[in-house]
Amino acid sequence: MAGLKIRWIGQSGYILKDGQTEICIDPYLSDVVEKIAGRGRMVDAPFSPEKLKSDVVVCTHNHLDHVDIDAIPLMNKENMLFLAPTDAKAQLSECGVTKYEPFDEGKTFKTGGFELEAVFAEHSIPAVGVIVKHSGITMYFSGDTEYNKKLEDLKEYNIDIVFICINGKLGNMNVSDAVKLTKIINPKVAVPTHYGMFENNTENPINYTSELNCGFIMDYNKEYTVKEVIKSV
Repeated sequence: MAGLKIRWIGQSGYILKDGQTEICIDPYLSDVVEKIAGRGRMVDAPFSPEKLKSDVVVCTHNHLDHVDIDAIPLMNKENMLFLAPTDAKAQLSECGVTKYEPFDEGKTFKTGGFELEAVFAEHSIPAVGVIVKHSGITMYFSGDTEYNKKLEDLKEYNIDIVFICINGKLGNMNVSDAVKLTKIINPKVAVPTHYGMFENNTENPINYTSELNCGFIMDYNKEYTVKEVIKSV
């Protein structure tokens, strides 16, 4: 765990790296949502798509802020493997992705020191959450999901850190449901996510963390060691 680092790159986007392998989850690096849906970014993109150096890119579902159809064509895709639900395969292909593996619920994938598992999510289209294991640490990235009792089974994973959506719109848990699920999972640290990108679809993260003893708000585009995050509460 000592060398494992994490950075929140906005919305549900995260980069995890250990010095050997880099994983990126749900990178939204363009303004395509503004172009198509009229919702502009509240923060600038953390970097250009061309600068993403990840070995594996996980897209939890086929929505624009998770499968970024303006950014993906600009990425150095020949060096990247994309994991996403089968529902997103055609869209990724249109973006020029040639290295793809289906990542539907129950699928697992290992690379370097990382073990990934696609877990249940309830959204408006086929979607998954992601369990990431590395060096004895287990993390859960919710992606986009409504509350569902099936999510309560996540407590069996003995999760150390949850990264959970809180915005409460467009197929996502609200703060109350996110707090409820977090208390059931009972992680060491709980990090709110999927806020602060679009003015009409955001939430104050303090409304979530103030209801928990384990809440931690990550700064946008700041790199932390996972050890720092665990020691933050």
